[in-house]
Amino acid sequence: MSNDLRESPLIGLLEAAFSNAMAKSKLLQQQKTLQEIMNDIPARQWLFEQLSQAENPDRVKDFIIAMMKSSRLIWNGAKISPDIYSEALSRNWVWFMENLGQYQPTTASFVTWFNQKLRWTIHDVIRQKANEERRRLNPVTDGENHQWIEPPAPEPDRWYETIQEWLELVQNHPQGFKNCRMQSYPNVNCQVLLIHILKALHDSGEFSWNAIAQEYAIEPSALRRFCRTRCFSHLKQLLE
Repeated sequence: MSNDLRESPLIGLLEAAFSNAMAKSKLLQQQKTLQEIMNDIPARQWLFEQLSQAENPDRVKDFIIAMMKSSRLIWNGAKISPDIYSEALSRNWVWFMENLGQYQPTTASFVTWFNQKLRWTIHDVIRQKANEERRRLNPVTDGENHQWIEPPAPEPDRWYETIQEWLELVQNHPQGFKNCRMQSYPNVNCQVLLIHILKALHDSGEFSWNAIAQEYAIEPSALRRFCRTRCFSHLKQLLE
């Protein structure tokens, strides 16, 4: 521990909280002190050192998160609808846990770093829900992107769960899909294409006929026609 970190009076509070459950509980009830810790560079550096050196980093992460929440500095979403904000907040915590090792304590507070990402996550959720609503209202379209042909698009509130179920279905019932191949393209079958499409839908909420066709060196219109007449009909039959 460097001497400049030791000079911060907040370091002693953090050390006590790490070693004593009662001290930790007391600290988490002091909103103003927690806000000072979040805004104090030496305190943030000390916390980041503990994260880097800990045998159990998740314990340190949990403590940092508890302080962030108790500080009441996390952006509340203002006029963002509660369902959008709740979804974005949940995703943001996952991102925070996975990327905390990349945090720079001298650049911004934990909360500022979190809030900046949260705003981008909210934009992502809004865009995805808008795409899902378009699919629900327009299940059949001839556009190159954002296209969903039968079976009907899942309900928005179960979009990811339903796509995951269909993906597992295609992966676990390979025989009927593998035997359905494109003429002149023996390596391209319905299982390969459906897995590709469903993974894209699950990850980003959309897929592109042109991008898939380019990957397999197939004419986009031929690929689209094959999927519509053969692959999607096989999937619909299996679902029924």
